Amino acid sequence: PDRWNAYNELPLQLVQRGMPAGAIRHMHEAKTDADKARLFAAARAGHVSVLIGSTEKMGVGTNVQSRAVALYHMDCPWRPSDIAQREGRILRQGNQNDEVAIVRLVTERSFDSYMWQGVERKATFIAQLMRGKLDSREIEEI
Repeated sequence: PDRWNAYNELPLQLVQRGMPAGAIRHMHEAKTDADKARLFAAARAGHVSVLIGSTEKMGVGTNVQSRAVALYHMDCPWRPSDIAQREGRILRQGNQNDEVAIVRLVTERSFDSYMWQGVERKATFIAQLMRGKLDSREIEEI
């Protein structure tokens, strides 16, 4: 039997709330570079309202920011660089919108908030290293 997952549930919920099914696309539909180019062109033209994909699938080369208004983190990645990669899809030159929303979804009574806090700690530490100024006296390896 199929198990419930947010990746499949999201489009169902959007359609139930009135969004046309054709305006919702999954990145994994694009199997070839030509497929990706067509999907990205449709998104830039405004024919795709919601594009769903993983950090890996929507990584380097994803150029759909021209009409982007919101980015929803459905999960917390392990690395701060993955957050930067995701948010780089919307916080880019060429976006027609002056304001965008970045939303981090957290499930109640789950490990989600702990994960986000952990990635924030990693990002803070990495930023301190990069600027050459550690604000603490010790670094402990776990």
